[in-house]
Amino acid sequence: MFGPKKITKDIIMTNEQAIWDAFCEQLKKAGKVIMRDDLPTTAFDRAEGLRYMARLTKAGLDTFCELTGPKYPVLRPQADMVKMGLDNPDNYYVGASINAKYDYRIRGNRGTIHFLGFAAQAQNFAVRNKMLGGAGHLNHADMEIDRDGNFEIIASQRPHDGNWLQLGPETSQILVRQSYLDKLKERPATLSIECLQADQAPPALDPQRIGQQLLQAANYGTGCGHWFADWVADMPNHAEENTLYLPSAENHRAVGGDPEVRIYLGRWRLAEDEGLLVSLTPPNCEYWNFQIANVWAESLDYRFQQVHVNSGSAVYKDDGSVEILVAADTAEIRKHANWVSTAHHEHGIMGVRWVRADSHPQPQCRVVKLSDLPL
Repeated sequence: MFGPKKITKDIIMTNEQAIWDAFCEQLKKAGKVIMRDDLPTTAFDRAEGLRYMARLTKAGLDTFCELTGPKYPVLRPQADMVKMGLDNPDNYYVGASINAKYDYRIRGNRGTIHFLGFAAQAQNFAVRNKMLGGAGHLNHADMEIDRDGNFEIIASQRPHDGNWLQLGPETSQILVRQSYLDKLKERPATLSIECLQADQAPPALDPQRIGQQLLQAANYGTGCGHWFADWVADMPNHAEENTLYLPSAENHRAVGGDPEVRIYLGRWRLAEDEGLLVSLTPPNCEYWNFQIANVWAESLDYRFQQVHVNSGSAVYKDDGSVEILVAADTAEIRKHANWVSTAHHEHGIMGVRWVRADSHPQPQCRVVKLSDLPL
C-alpha cells in the first residue's frame, strides 16, 4: 500500500510528465489518513489534518529530494512547523540520512542546551513495514567532552574507542534531540558530520533517480500519517480518556525512543466548562515535561500558546509535587501557576516525559468543573 510505484527506466529517461503524474497520484492517497473512521475527528481536526499532511509532504521532499547521498550527509534541522509523534515543544531536532555500511564522524560543541542526545534510527516512513526502531543511543552525560565543550563521535557498526554511536545494519538516520529548559537563555550544540569513506565531491542530481525520490517523498507523508494515526488509534486499548498509561520499554524502543526517556501517554477531552488537573511528583531526573497535542499527535502551537510545562518552568508545591491545569484560555484560568492551554482544541493526546529518571511514578488525572476551582 505504501511502497513506491514501479517507474521504468524508459519513463525516467523520456517522460518527465509521467513521473510528475505518478508523484501526484501517490499524494492523493494521503487524504485517506484524514478520513480514517477509527479516529474521532471534527471539521476542525480534519482541517488540521490537511495542514498536517502538507507538512509531512514538505518533510518528505526535504528528506528524499534534497539528498546528496549517504557519503555526503548533512545534519539539518527539522523543517519549520513539521510536527509528528508527540514532538516535544522543548526540543530542537536535527537529523542526517546515512547508510550503515559506512562510518561517520560527528564533530561539535556542546553549547549550553540542557540535554543533548544522539540516536541511530531505522525508521523509514516511506516503507511502512520497515519501522525497526532504534539501534545505539549516546547522551551528553555519557560522552567525553573537553573543557571548551568540544567533542567528537564515531558512528559505526564496529566498536570504537571514545564516544561511539552504534549503528545497526538497517540504520538509515542519525537523529539528534536537544532539549531546552529555557529557550531564551540556552544555546544549542553546533554540529557537523562527515562520512569517513567519502573520496570525492558530491555527485550532481541523477536523472535516473529523481522519479524514485519524488515517489519516496510522497510515500513518506502517506506512511508517516498512517503510522502515527495507528499509534493514536491504539491508545483506547490501554487507558480511558483523561488518564495516562506507561507503554512498555520494548514498545518505546520499537518506535525509536531513547531508552533513557520514558513517556506516559493518554488522550484528553474536555467540555468548555471543564479542566483537567494532572498531579505528579517528579522523580530524580535530568528533565521532565508535560504537554498536550492534537489528534494527529502534533504538538500544539507553542509559538503563541502555553501548551506545555517542564521541570524548569513548573511551580512546585512544598512537598515537591506539581499540579497542572489543562483548560481553555481565560483571564481567570491564566492565574493557575501551571496552566496549559487547550489552544482552541476540545480533545487530543497528551504525554509526560521523564528523562534519565530513577523511577517512573504514575501521574494522576481528574476532570473538574472550572467554576469549582479556587482561582
